[in-house]
Amino acid sequence: MIWSLSALQDATIYEKDPYRNTGLDQLLELRKEGDTTTGDLAESRILIKFDLASLSNILSENNITINDISSSLRLYTVLESELPKTYTIEAKALNSTWENGSGYYTYPTSVASNTITDGVTWVDIAGSGSATWQSLSTGTNGFVYNSEVGGGVWYTASIASQSFSFKTDNVVDIDVSDIVKSWYNGAFSNNGFLVTFKNSEITASNYPLTNIQFHSSETHTVYEPHLYISWTGSLYSTGSMSVVTYEDSPIIYTRTFKSEYYKDKKVRVLLGSRAKFPRPTFAQNSTFSTMKALPENSYYQIKDAHSDEVIIPFSEATKINCNSNGNYFDFYSTMMYPERYYKFEIKAVFDDITEYFNSNEFIFKITS
Repeated sequence: MIWSLSALQDATIYEKDPYRNTGLDQLLELRKEGDTTTGDLAESRILIKFDLASLSNILSENNITINDISSSLRLYTVLESELPKTYTIEAKALNSTWENGSGYYTYPTSVASNTITDGVTWVDIAGSGSATWQSLSTGTNGFVYNSEVGGGVWYTASIASQSFSFKTDNVVDIDVSDIVKSWYNGAFSNNGFLVTFKNSEITASNYPLTNIQFHSSETHTVYEPHLYISWTGSLYSTGSMSVVTYEDSPIIYTRTFKSEYYKDKKVRVLLGSRAKFPRPTFAQNSTFSTMKALPENSYYQIKDAHSDEVIIPFSEATKINCNSNGNYFDFYSTMMYPERYYKFEIKAVFDDITEYFNSNEFIFKITS
């Protein structure tokens, strides 16, 4: 199954504008900018935090432990410019608390060292008069632009990353399982992630104006950052049912399916399958009513019904269950939004043939 969390707070900090807070901005940015002649370099970094207080309940509800889960940090791209052929984005566990603040990238037009701010900047953890990153216990600090040291301090023992190359998928989906487990087990305090370009790739000769913008938690869209928690494990016991085959030209249908579900709930969808043209038999009951089980390797995915964007993809975490009453799967609606329509699709593996199923029956709405 897959459960998700939206960001509690996020902000971008700028080395070239070290006293600016962007806690309420709708965009997050990763920048690499500099002057190839002088060698001056500057970057921006993203701070983002998720509230994991309910994770214990999710583990208990599904009878799993922290060691059973995988976690990924997902950011949705708005704009990309002047990307290098290859680059790496890292997610690091911050070792200090920080305040979100109420600033924006474009206001005010300039931020001086004596400007009163109320949130995290390149220099300070909570705005004017607060502790500076430089004075905290050392993790690693960034490049120095105009003598302003800062940019966050993090635990160097746990750094997650994702590498990109020319014409590959540009979705930021970083495996941060080790960091989340360390937070849960108390090895690190959950102060959130620091998202950066890999330091060794920021050089004066390497692309002086690279920029990637992402939707922030303040976006007015459905693309806010999420932390995905997933785990595998499914029940498969067909009881007295036979398993539907590819030669059956199977039809998959829903049983007691609702057209609307509430947000932030655990939902169960009951499925049935039957042969499209069953062999005739001498019996009182119609052979069309005989339900069969889907193959053991069957999966679901969920898409936005309008944009066709995959919200929950086919994976081992979306394997369909089966008991003596039929097939079913569970999902959490935490990553879905009220007043939007979604649809699920089924993938069934018949020996060496994979078949996909969708239907107008499989469309549902999320309500608040």
